Amino acid sequence: MKLGSNPTIRDVANKAGVSLTTVSYVLSGRHGGTTRISQPTQDRVLAAAAGLGYVANKAARGMRLGRTDVIAIAVGDLEWPPDRALATAASAILPKHGYQSVIMLGEAWRQFMLAGCADGIIVAGLPRDAREDGTVTELARRGVAQVVISTAMQPAGFDVLVPGAAQQASSAAGSESIPERAVAMLVDRLVGNAPPDGVRVAAPRRLTLRGTSLDVYRAVPSAVDAFSSRIART
Repeated sequence: MKLGSNPTIRDVANKAGVSLTTVSYVLSGRHGGTTRISQPTQDRVLAAAAGLGYVANKAARGMRLGRTDVIAIAVGDLEWPPDRALATAASAILPKHGYQSVIMLGEAWRQFMLAGCADGIIVAGLPRDAREDGTVTELARRGVAQVVISTAMQPAGFDVLVPGAAQQASSAAGSESIPERAVAMLVDRLVGNAPPDGVRVAAPRRLTLRGTSLDVYRAVPSAVDAFSSRIART
C-alpha cells in the first residue's frame, strides 16, 4: 500500500495471505452457497481489514449487488425546522425497512446520486418555483426511487409531495406529518407499491413539531388549492 493512500481490497488480501475472491466473499457478509471458507480464514481477513483501516466502497458494492441500502435526504438547511424534521423522520423510519439515511446539504446530493451511492432520495432543497430538474430527470430515467417535495413539479417517473395545501390530505393514520408522508411515499416506491409514472400528493399546510404548529411553506400561493383531486396514500 502506498504511503498516504487508502487501503484497497488487494491490500487486505495481501496482508491476510488469501485471494481477492476470498476477501470479497468474507467482507460482503455472504453465507451459504457452494463457497466454504473456514472460520480461521474469515477471522484473518477481518483482522487484516481492521488493521489496515479498510472501508468498503459502497458505490462499487452497490453496483455489484444492485442496491446500497442507503437513502439520501437532500435538504437546504438543518437549522430550518421542516428540514430538520425530515432528517429526523428519515433516520427514525428508514432503518425499520432496512435502509440507512444519509443527509445531504445543498447541492452535494447531485454527484452522490449520479454516482450510484444510494437506492433512493427525498429531495427537499429545490427552489419552490422549479418545474423541472436535470438531475431528478436523469435519476428517474435510471429508475431510481425519488420523492420530490415541491409545489411546482409534476411527477415523471418520481413522486411529488405538495406542501402547503389548504386542507389536510386524507390519511389512514390521520396524523401523518409531511416528513412521515415523504418517507412513506419513498418506501412505497422502493418496494414497488407506486405507479411507474409517479403520483402527486397534497400535504397539510401546517406541521406540528414538538407541540408547536409551524407554517411549512409560508410563501406557497393559494393556487395549490386548485389541486382538488388528491391521492390518498395508505
